[in-house]
Amino acid sequence: MKKFFYIFLLLGAVFTLCLLMDKKISLITTTKIYQHKSAPFEKVVLVPSPDAEGVFLYLVFPSGEASHTFDEGLAHYVEHLAWLSAFGGDQDERALHSNAWTNHFSTGYWRKTSKEDLHHAMQTLISVANPLKVDADFALEERKIVLREHDFRVTERPLYNVFRDMDRALYGDGTLARSVIGQPPVIASYALDAAATLHKETHILAEATLLVYGNISQARLDAVLSSLSFEGASAPKVNPVLPKMVSKDVMQDRAAVTVSRLNDDTFLYRKLVRLGPCDSPAHCATVVRLAENALESALPGGLAGPLRFDQFVARSFSFDIQVIGTDYVEVYFSAHPDNGVSLKTLETAFHATLQNTLKNGLHQGTFDRVKSRLQDQLNNVLERDRPNDNRGLLLDQLMFAKPIFSLEDQINAVEGVRLKDVNSFLKTLLGEGRDVTRLVTVER
Repeated sequence: MKKFFYIFLLLGAVFTLCLLMDKKISLITTTKIYQHKSAPFEKVVLVPSPDAEGVFLYLVFPSGEASHTFDEGLAHYVEHLAWLSAFGGDQDERALHSNAWTNHFSTGYWRKTSKEDLHHAMQTLISVANPLKVDADFALEERKIVLREHDFRVTERPLYNVFRDMDRALYGDGTLARSVIGQPPVIASYALDAAATLHKETHILAEATLLVYGNISQARLDAVLSSLSFEGASAPKVNPVLPKMVSKDVMQDRAAVTVSRLNDDTFLYRKLVRLGPCDSPAHCATVVRLAENALESALPGGLAGPLRFDQFVARSFSFDIQVIGTDYVEVYFSAHPDNGVSLKTLETAFHATLQNTLKNGLHQGTFDRVKSRLQDQLNNVLERDRPNDNRGLLLDQLMFAKPIFSLEDQINAVEGVRLKDVNSFLKTLLGEGRDVTRLVTVER
């Protein structure tokens, strides 16, 4: 009798598990992201989240430091002035519920609010696109704020100047070589009229994306959008001429430098190559992620085994592959040599290991492991956490000028990626490009 009891118990457990798995799969496919055009924005993206505390608004303009040729760092200064023009006056309100950013690809502003105050909050947020409303004295004071921000960033990063030097070498005369924060002599000379001109050219609602995340329905959002008033909203630029972001010629730049206030000798390597064609944005991003996961692992073909656990060449390392815009891919590697190992020995071991994998590709076993790990990672995201994950994914894409796709698109893309896709991508990293190396030693 007990035997049948346990059999029924086991069957019940299996049946329950199947139901849960079936429910999980259906929840994955029914997680909603709404994307549509709504004047005057380029597009509006809504990520509903019943469990979110409040509503988060993100207004992203696809213009950053690499989008113009004004004084270096001026886009960041414009962001300060536009944010203060919109939110100025209440320090606590700004500190707790709003902020802004500028990088090479975008300028963005965000605001946290409630459903009850959504209209007011959104009306305030879009006012960052209105003409700047700051007087000359205030603008001069804000230059000092930017100067202090520059000093803070540089002081806290001993390798800052090394990375800036690598930027200039890697991107050449392209605008990605520009500093987002700028340099003190240039910051001190920023003019309000130049800032106003750049603001007018870049803060165009018709080119911006509004990302909304929170416990709000599409109908409620549409009602709020239709009730907003827009102060002289500009039309998008027609056939804009974009500056060149990177130099296209092939080059290699290798140098040894000495840095004070550094704890350990450091090997730095970066390479920029053209990105080949891919089936879809989600597929392309997934191939890159699988390649990165494999290369940084201790699996056969990865860097961790030969560099750390087998030969003890590197005490620690960081490896990253980033798609730059839609045309380029950048490989980044940094490492600290193990005791008694020179930077040159570390450099030789790194290149030998990397070139071997890029040339011969991954083994099926390694690919299956990293693919399975990624599938588990994505599928194990709890349903209540999926909206927040989508928010983070979409925001990253908007911030760095990447095509938009959702967590569900990524889950579907992983299923379709094959070993040959990853190995084909790895071979593109062997191609000629722009190659920068720095052997950084501690000043003793």
